[in-house]
Amino acid sequence: MSAPFRTAGLAALSLSLAACSTLAGGGPSAHTIRKTPEVEIVAVTPEQAAAAQAAAAADRERALAEALGRLSAAPERAPFRFAPGDVIDVTMWSYAALPGGGAPFGGGPGATPLGSFTVADDGAVLLPYAGRLALAGYTLEQAQHAIAQRYASQRVLQKPSATVRLAASPQNDILVTGAIGHPSRVAWSPGGLTLAQAITQSLGDGNATLGAGDLSATRAAVRVSVVRGDAAPVEVPIAAAFEQRIALRPGDRVIVRKAPMVEVTVLGSTRKNGVLGFARQPVLAEAVAEANGLDNNLANDHAVFVLRRRAAAKPVLYEFAWKRGDGLIAADQFPLETGDVVYVAEAPIVSIQKVVGLLFQVTLPVQVLR
Repeated sequence: MSAPFRTAGLAALSLSLAACSTLAGGGPSAHTIRKTPEVEIVAVTPEQAAAAQAAAAADRERALAEALGRLSAAPERAPFRFAPGDVIDVTMWSYAALPGGGAPFGGGPGATPLGSFTVADDGAVLLPYAGRLALAGYTLEQAQHAIAQRYASQRVLQKPSATVRLAASPQNDILVTGAIGHPSRVAWSPGGLTLAQAITQSLGDGNATLGAGDLSATRAAVRVSVVRGDAAPVEVPIAAAFEQRIALRPGDRVIVRKAPMVEVTVLGSTRKNGVLGFARQPVLAEAVAEANGLDNNLANDHAVFVLRRRAAAKPVLYEFAWKRGDGLIAADQFPLETGDVVYVAEAPIVSIQKVVGLLFQVTLPVQVLR
């Protein structure tokens, strides 16, 4: 080799060796992670994973029981009072018919339906033969007494008594909104209305929101929140909303959401990195499978980690011996939580391969020049 070519080759080799210290890595190695003092490291066994799975299931059951308890608690509502937009059916009871209504009743009081009336913007209703009567702010009993008194004072009926039935009330309607295509109002009745009934009446065929087939097979979970007055929303899974008989109250708001129940971040030597969403709580093996598995060319199959942050405590780094049977069993049982980071360490040989590749790329032009 001539001196110029030899000099060029040595220069290229020097550059490549210098580059070894500046190569971009695919993330920290398993050895580096294990030496991190800022985290508590736990080597997960199948027994620990099974215990974590049981604890997660108990937490879900406890959260559901608490939500159902809040929704079934004894109501603390003020008596209903009429407001503009309310619709009432009025029936009068008396010993004499209305003028023009035919012969008087004989032997006792009789009923005369007056019809349906809407409380106007000024809070009054317009009654036949009795004129306008303000009802806004009245309870049902007060409204019945006021109507009877008005007819008595007008001497239209003898010893009248009024029966008032609430036919419709915007303030009692159940508003169903969110991922249902368009907001919907469902009328509440004294006979009661369940959460399942309100959702069913609002969804129509439900395909736009719930989709077809098994809900658990989708990545977006359907969840339902009930907002009651000024209290915090109470959230239940869609399955519980349909399976449990959850009674709604007048004026409740129902919000349907379609979003992942659990989101985890997958990094390192998997075939797909990123934030993955699940409709139900996944186990580690499912998250790795959703990331298209380990990259055979990069992954250190002895080192799969889950980083979990804890309030007022060190983060925990759960380690799984992926290549061994007990590691796979543990990964198939260990439940992930929102915010978890799944990391697959890079195999040590990868760094050497990167250096060799760089050397080949740098020295090839030198060989061509020979």
